[in-house]
Amino acid sequence: MRFRVLGSGSGGNATLIEAAGTRILIDAGLGPRVLSERLVSAGVDPTSLAAVLVSHEHGDHAGGAAAFSAKWGVRLWGTRGTYAAAAFGAEDIAGYEVLEAGQSRTIGGLCVTGVGIPHDAAAPLAFVVESSGGRLGHATDLGHVSRGIVDAFRDCDALLIESNYDPDMLRSGPYPWSLKERILGSHGHLSNGDVARFLGQGLGDACRTVVLGHLSQKNNHPELAELCADQALRRRGRTEVRLLLSSAFGTEWIDVPRVRTPSAARQLRLF
Repeated sequence: MRFRVLGSGSGGNATLIEAAGTRILIDAGLGPRVLSERLVSAGVDPTSLAAVLVSHEHGDHAGGAAAFSAKWGVRLWGTRGTYAAAAFGAEDIAGYEVLEAGQSRTIGGLCVTGVGIPHDAAAPLAFVVESSGGRLGHATDLGHVSRGIVDAFRDCDALLIESNYDPDMLRSGPYPWSLKERILGSHGHLSNGDVARFLGQGLGDACRTVVLGHLSQKNNHPELAELCADQALRRRGRTEVRLLLSSAFGTEWIDVPRVRTPSAARQLRLF
């Protein structure tokens, strides 16, 4: 399994995942032309995609989904709430498959599980994408790391998680207070400190790669996000974890090595 962020942040989000002969996108917040160009730059024909998973209806995640689906004949997947809130029923899309929180569905050689998240959208999802080559957890736009997220991501080999803002920068920044309250709220976005607490307390033992995404260009600095996450990992002694950051323009391909920990029974036979 490998993945590549094609866009991350308020300007548009999209993540390409490839494994077991299957390619999918998570989110299509970029315009169809830009998204197609970035796919081609990654060596991927847009028509080869098996699905576009839409996490929720906000424009930076779903704004280009309908047009992309119509142009390239790729079916969209998401919750019933996302379908209604994004008004996909009024669009000429290639089709829509329902994936609700707690459900697992097969897409080609991949198994995709929807994970409910706390965000101010109709029925938003994070995702766990699994194949024989690894397991990836993907969560952007959530106000806090819930117990459900911790449990769902516990056995993931790699994670992409948002590290949206620094609280001091947000509070002193240019946004109106109503927007600041929304971002700071329990159904808004994750701060650098929120992510650090998760990495220090909830990160599963199998995880070897963490990608920080959806960094605010006005309320965060990449150096702050990286430092906060790195310190949390080091305090926990997780120096084996590779920490990466996505820019607004994405990343290169990132491999997801499968980490197979010995079962309890096998461990007992060692002693």
